[in-house]
Amino acid sequence: MAKIPMDEHQQPEIPETVGQYRILRHEMVSSEMPYNIDDADTQSKLAELYRLDKNGELKHGHSMVIACSADIGLDGDVLADSPLSANEQIVMFINGGGFIISDTPELKWLYLRISKELGRRVFVPRYNSGFEHPFPRALYDIHVAYLYLLDRGFRPEQIIVYGLSAGGNLALSCLLLLDMLKESTVAGCILMSPYLDLTMSSDSWHRNKDKCVLPRVPNTNAHSLPRLYYGPTDMSDVEFEKRLLYPLLSPLFGNIKCLPRIQVHVGEHEVLLDEAVEFVKLVEQVNPLQNNGLASVELLTYPEKNHYSLFRGKTQIDKVYPPMRRFCDTL
Repeated sequence: MAKIPMDEHQQPEIPETVGQYRILRHEMVSSEMPYNIDDADTQSKLAELYRLDKNGELKHGHSMVIACSADIGLDGDVLADSPLSANEQIVMFINGGGFIISDTPELKWLYLRISKELGRRVFVPRYNSGFEHPFPRALYDIHVAYLYLLDRGFRPEQIIVYGLSAGGNLALSCLLLLDMLKESTVAGCILMSPYLDLTMSSDSWHRNKDKCVLPRVPNTNAHSLPRLYYGPTDMSDVEFEKRLLYPLLSPLFGNIKCLPRIQVHVGEHEVLLDEAVEFVKLVEQVNPLQNNGLASVELLTYPEKNHYSLFRGKTQIDKVYPPMRRFCDTL
């Protein structure tokens, strides 16, 4: 087994016959990043994160994982953070984990599986969140990672964003942020069981609560995922619920006219089912076709699958990845 570059925490080795990964620490590359968006509070927080980052004072900094399956047969330094060819497409995968777990040693095999099945290298931004890093820190980290890839030579049309669960929220929020900042968007986006509405107000949160393993902790509870993600606040419960309607928190309510082509996967027993379906319907109404004549959005639902069983078992995985690969190959 080959020695793979490690960060400060020892990671398990992966045979070269399976693939390789490395953890890259990187810095903000933009000398000027004006955050001019429509929400004064979020703009102020983003500006402060930028200031700290520019001065080298941002806690925990930035890093990402680069993974490449041996099966895709790429030549050159597959762990480089720059394009291996002029038109190489890559996948920027954003993990969920309740906005808390952006990367763990156990997920390296998932990154390599995504690389193998989609036939592309995978870049995984490691974001910071939780009470120690309140909103919008995770979104800021994702945006900086995207800008870093552009700085390293990737063009927006070479990047496919793939968000899983809470990572789907961050993926779509980042695309909305790009629109707000008038920056170029990516080639396409895959959303797997996306958490798009932090108010948790859709009926499937109640209808599927006994079928899905994802619990609904009310936002009146200090331990609800939205409150943990947002961080400490003096807002009342009513004010906080209203705050969650902001598109960079609940991208279901954002400007969907700006989005690239999107493929959505969701299980029919998920508590997240209705918000995924509602999102797809909104896109179909506003922007049914792209300029190339292809559908702007595609929905794939899976009977009797909940938030975890959707991606478990060889038979189910064999159903999920082929349409993802076809989607990527048409971008």
